[in-house]
Amino acid sequence: MNDIPLEPAAPARSGLTVDAVVRHFADLLEPGPPHCGPGDGQIADVVIAEPGEPLDGAAGALVLAIGVRETEAPAMVAAAGAAGATALAVRTHGEELPDAVRAAAEHTGIAVLGIPRGLRWDRAEAEVRAALAVPSGALAAGRDGDLFSLAQTVATLTHGVVSIEDGAHRVVAYAGSGDEADELRRRSILGRSCPEPYLALLRRLGVYQRVREGDEVVPVGEQPEMGARRRLAIGINAGRRPLGIIWVQEGGRPLAARTPELLRGAARIAAAQLADHYFQGDARARLASREELSHGLLTGRFDAAALAAHLGIDPAAGADVVAVDLRGPADGVAPAPADVRRAEAAGITSVHAAAHRENALVVQACGQIYAILPSPAGAPRPRAAADAGTPPDEASLVRWAEELVVTLRRMTGTPVQAVVAGRAERLTDIPSVKLRGHRALRLLARTQATTVGTHTRLAPALLVGDTLELLERTPRLRFPAVAALAARDRDQGTDLARSLMLYLDGFGDVTAVAGQLNVHPNTLRYRVRKAVALTGLDLADPEHRLAATLQLRLELNPRDASDAAFPGV
Repeated sequence: MNDIPLEPAAPARSGLTVDAVVRHFADLLEPGPPHCGPGDGQIADVVIAEPGEPLDGAAGALVLAIGVRETEAPAMVAAAGAAGATALAVRTHGEELPDAVRAAAEHTGIAVLGIPRGLRWDRAEAEVRAALAVPSGALAAGRDGDLFSLAQTVATLTHGVVSIEDGAHRVVAYAGSGDEADELRRRSILGRSCPEPYLALLRRLGVYQRVREGDEVVPVGEQPEMGARRRLAIGINAGRRPLGIIWVQEGGRPLAARTPELLRGAARIAAAQLADHYFQGDARARLASREELSHGLLTGRFDAAALAAHLGIDPAAGADVVAVDLRGPADGVAPAPADVRRAEAAGITSVHAAAHRENALVVQACGQIYAILPSPAGAPRPRAAADAGTPPDEASLVRWAEELVVTLRRMTGTPVQAVVAGRAERLTDIPSVKLRGHRALRLLARTQATTVGTHTRLAPALLVGDTLELLERTPRLRFPAVAALAARDRDQGTDLARSLMLYLDGFGDVTAVAGQLNVHPNTLRYRVRKAVALTGLDLADPEHRLAATLQLRLELNPRDASDAAFPGV
């Protein structure tokens, strides 16, 4: 489908062995594929073949034998060996290859892989082609955060069928229901040529020209006579250099309303990864490095200016920080491991963040997810009166966070809360803003009904919390009479201290507080009078009321000792 006249891509790297492909497929499915024959054979290409089809050009290739019955497999092995193929892959219905296939492989000297039913042919072909585009050993780097993960995230968010192509016309990743893929997409995945009439249509519409020129999302209408459903395309570009295209085909239901915005975010993420195909780098290793450096920026463990330069961010720019936390799974939902849920949520957050702000970074730390959103070029700095960290566009950040939380709740089946932690005026300030977000999330956890909070709104409660922390570390600063009241309650099983605290919190509203305690108003009045008599409080004195409130909170709401700045980093 990609017909952009680009510079030729670098040739596929040698070094992809049969053993490497077997190990890679074992990572995709358990158990791994049955196989036999030499494992050190070098795979230079992938060839699709059906029964009786000539194997011209199969020398040094992995031949995917599609539609071959078990009785036909030995003859296919012999034909592949005669054509000089390195290996042949056949569909297997068990955990072992048939004896006749093993015998044929031993006779011809080529390797044979069994492709289990759980791995579709188009996925197998795309996986090997993607592996041929990166250096030897890249498959061992793991799959978290790679283009297939990005494609899956985009497919989930847009409700579409996704293909990511590089500049050499190869499908390097894809996702979405195979049952919803149209004929055009299936032929693209399998490496067959796109019908010329459709290519002519794309040229006539100027699709390739438009996707090269920026971040425009280009629609291509349905063409039933060509077997093509409606689809959207966006270019993956590095400056003026086009690197590829993301295609989203409409499946069994309409694409999500926010699909164009999400595609812009996905294209920004994919650009860094596809750049490695041109320079023969390892995209997965690059992602790991970017994650590690971003973590260093978040926690202040490395020089911010150097990190910013490496990550492509203006060191003098500010950045907004949004903290996200996944709470326990919803009732009745089987919990996935916490790290799996966070990884899925981080992928979704990355696409949303990249769509909202260029050069956005998403980092996992302290069991939470943090989006670092560098300020756009020319963005105004907060006024001196607003130096508490409130960004001028806080309302738009809150709306963005609310949309993200709704999406994460729907996609992960997990309650989610977020806090707009504020703006770091300099990148070196990011760790302190991160800490605010971390503490604000802990505070927000007390009110699960609130999905998104802001540091501006939570600042008073955080101030009280910090004050209590200081008091906790300074035992000499106490209100002894109130401390004695709480101790008396613990010894005698009474509830005078809590009743007094709620009475003070409620501005003396006896009716409301009595309802909160589920007691008669006269009972509450008696408890307050007795507490005053025992402590010598003067409730008309504001300092008495403030001191009593702080001491009661210290006694009745013990703080979590694990509330450190960067727990679990």
